[in-house]
Amino acid sequence: MRHLVKKACDECIARKVKCSGARPCDACRQNPNQVNCTYLKPVRRRGPKVRRWSDPKTHAPITAPDDFFPTHRTTVPLAALAYVVQLYRQSSYSVWPVIDAAALLEKLESTPPVDTLCLALALSAATMAQLQLSPLRMRHITVDRTILAAECMRLRDASSCRERPDVRGILVSFFLHVYHAKINRRHTAMTFIQEAIAGARLLGLDAGCMARDADVVANKEAVFLLLWISERGYAMHLGLQPSYTRPVVILHLDSEGNAEVKGLLELGRLFATFDVTCSGRGSASTLGSAECLAEAEAALAVLSPGQEGGPSTRLADYCITKEWMRTMIWQKALAQRLLSSTSCIELMTFRFPAVVGRSLLCSLQGFAESDLLPLGRDQLLKCFEVTNSLADIILLTGSSAVHPTLQWRPQDFLHALYQKLLPFLEQDPMLEALLRAKTAEALIKAPARLLGLDYVNNRLTGQILRCQTEESEEANVEDPLTTPRRIESAI
Repeated sequence: MRHLVKKACDECIARKVKCSGARPCDACRQNPNQVNCTYLKPVRRRGPKVRRWSDPKTHAPITAPDDFFPTHRTTVPLAALAYVVQLYRQSSYSVWPVIDAAALLEKLESTPPVDTLCLALALSAATMAQLQLSPLRMRHITVDRTILAAECMRLRDASSCRERPDVRGILVSFFLHVYHAKINRRHTAMTFIQEAIAGARLLGLDAGCMARDADVVANKEAVFLLLWISERGYAMHLGLQPSYTRPVVILHLDSEGNAEVKGLLELGRLFATFDVTCSGRGSASTLGSAECLAEAEAALAVLSPGQEGGPSTRLADYCITKEWMRTMIWQKALAQRLLSSTSCIELMTFRFPAVVGRSLLCSLQGFAESDLLPLGRDQLLKCFEVTNSLADIILLTGSSAVHPTLQWRPQDFLHALYQKLLPFLEQDPMLEALLRAKTAEALIKAPARLLGLDYVNNRLTGQILRCQTEESEEANVEDPLTTPRRIESAI
């Protein structure tokens, strides 16, 4: 009788077949090739095999994920980020007064932590997009807004930033929202701003809790207000409900000497006033009544920035938003079929877009292009909404919507608004083509004033025509849509 062994032979282990344990085993004896049936290999532990350290000296401390190279390093030169942060401090701080530019620049002098690096990349991408900056060439590397945003999202996904949320990560989501909103990636932009709102709620920022461990964040008490305003306005553009629907109380923060925070607080009060009508809270009959809409519009009309000498960009933001909200209320009245040409309430008439258009034009005349550029596409959409409503009502009603107290016709306001917005519309061909076509059609269909002059004024008419002919020849036949009109100096 052959002696049996409790383990398989070396050949059966290699061939992964069942071994009888004999010497030699049945499998080796039946193998057509002559093999040596040996039992020399040691028995290994059953189950999954793991690699073990054979030498205690090789036990090194495990590198933290955020310090690993090259996953958590960037190829974008820190000098490029520092340059864009400087531009943010000069032009965009009044719009987003939540980054301590001096502290961030100090961090960028050496390799910053991955959280701070992500924030610098997101801020730079948003700033380059808003200011329409040309790509930067540094160290034979071309850096543009697309590269900055992609690098920020790569670092964010590779690190554990979102597993330990802080105010820096919230602002990363916010600035990525700004970037994607600027390039008109609407769903992605909405996702990022809602992510920022959710992170802020996790940290209790909506309840007034102060952000901690955020040495590069300025005006921490205003962070949630900025997020709320941004989501509220963007959701209205898309016709969606915002994720944060609770009433927001605008506190009187200690912002003495901080004009940027004061401007943000006033903008928040403007949204809080408007939110009562558009949030959907309350009964439908109350929210949709003519009296409620008229009261809301009247409340907006009497609001004013309330600060002299503040940042012109923040003041422009306030004025544009105010006229846009008045237009939104009028559109709601239009949808409810509350308008009438004989109504004694100005909001409920077809003349109202001309009134708002005149107010917007008066406001825009006080701001230079450099004041409006940092506001980005969000304010362009608001101006477009006001101008487009005016164009639609002109094409619908013709000359019947002329306001009796206005010296100029609605077509004149439309033409002037189009010219004022043209430098910004050039970056958005779709909006520019739509508004240009409506403006041209409105001007073509407008009654010619010269045809209304009587026979007695024929001599005066001839003089006017001769003067205009000479001016046209000197201007070398300019485009009538882009030729400046004298309405600006008369408003």
